[in-house]
This record gives sequence, C-alpha cells and structure tokens, in this order.
Amino acid sequence: MRILRKFYDLIRKLDNFLSMAAMGFIILLACANVFMRYVVGKPWGWVEEVTVFTFVWLTMLGASAVIHVEGHCSIDVLVNRMSSRGRRIISIIGDVIVLITLCLLIWFGILLSIKGHTKLTPILGIPYSYIDASIPVCCSFMLMYYGRMFWNSLRGKRNTTELDDDQEESKQ
Repeated sequence: MRILRKFYDLIRKLDNFLSMAAMGFIILLACANVFMRYVVGKPWGWVEEVTVFTFVWLTMLGASAVIHVEGHCSIDVLVNRMSSRGRRIISIIGDVIVLITLCLLIWFGILLSIKGHTKLTPILGIPYSYIDASIPVCCSFMLMYYGRMFWNSLRGKRNTTELDDDQEESKQ
C-alpha cells in the first residue's frame, strides 16, 4: 500500500509541475513573441502553433487537477432532497458513469494518438500524436484520482484533498 501511495503522490506532483510549467511556458513564449513583433519587427511564426498545443495540454492537466481537489461542479438540488440512502445510490451510479467515461476517453484517446502520427502541424511539422496524447495521459491521471475518491466513498471515508491538507497546516 505504501508503494501505491508513493506512486500516487509522484503522479500528483508530476501533474502539478507539468501544469505550472505549461502555464509559465505559454506566458514566456507570448511575451517573447510580443517583443519580437513590436521591438524587433520580426515575429516568430511558430509561436501560435506551439502556444495552442501547449494550451491543449494545460487544459487537460487542469481538468485533472480539478478532479484531484474535488473541485468539479454538480447540480444537486434534486439529489439533496433525497434520503441519505438515495443520495448514496445516485452518487455511486454517477461515479461509475464517470469512471466508465474516463476509460472510454483513454481508449479512444490512444486510438486518436495512433492515427495522428501521419498528420503534421503546418509550420513545425510536429505529429498531432504529441498533442492528442494529452487525452489518454491526463484522463489516466483523472481515472486514478477519481478511482481513489470512489474507493474512499464506497468505504465511507471522507475524501481529504490537498486543499484540506493545506488548510489544516495553516491552522497549526
């Protein structure tokens, strides 16, 4: 179990690091291209292409981070009016649907990535497989995070998120 926890923490840290690195990279690249356009007078043509593809990865990594901290939104007006047993049943059904959807996204994301190796970007000639790979990679992160939340929910344990841990540390 300890090895699984270390693996989980490693993936979480990798997810967070990649998100921050992608955001920083987009900002630096955009600023550099503004400088090149208005000061030097020769903008880099490839910057938009790289920025868009980095943004795709950033979006998928961000979705993964939201699932990790249980920040996804839901409309639960009807569910809140149900008995606790009814809420639990609806919650389990919803969780299973999300897990199945993530598995399908991973599967079809892999197929999309395989098919994308022949399609190249117009300026740099990068295979779309590198961009499409964001779907199965980040959905695997999401599946791991959501699977852990679902397992804890089935066992009746309250899910503790990274945000909860930060709040507890600040109280001490």
